[in-house]
Amino acid sequence: MNEAEFRAFLDDISTCFTTGDFDTWANRILLPFSMVQKRGPVMFQTRHELKADFDLYLQACEIMKLDEIYRRPISLEDCHDGTFIATYETQLLSHGQRATAPYIASALIHATEDGYKMSSILNALGHQAWTGTSPA
Repeated sequence: MNEAEFRAFLDDISTCFTTGDFDTWANRILLPFSMVQKRGPVMFQTRHELKADFDLYLQACEIMKLDEIYRRPISLEDCHDGTFIATYETQLLSHGQRATAPYIASALIHATEDGYKMSSILNALGHQAWTGTSPA
């Protein structure tokens, strides 16, 4: 993965939430998928589970009136085994204003025959604070 591919990856996992494009999100996920949050890890074994959680994030986007999610690349580490640790800052924006404080997360990205896919996000910001819904 090079810097341009990292940027494209971040764009894909951002715009899908403002456009409601689940297929783009799912195409960037390697199941089983984990999101490690402050409350602990959340695991998704199936595409159906992933879709249910995606829909909750869409609700959060609507509640916060988000019209842009911007992820800024911070670092990309090649683990030399077909995986990469990608660290980025996320900004959630509504009409050009921050809806929440920016936060930093890291993803474990795998080079697959179908492109780059992530199997885990560390420090994922859960939708629960905005939707009041428990994860998966």
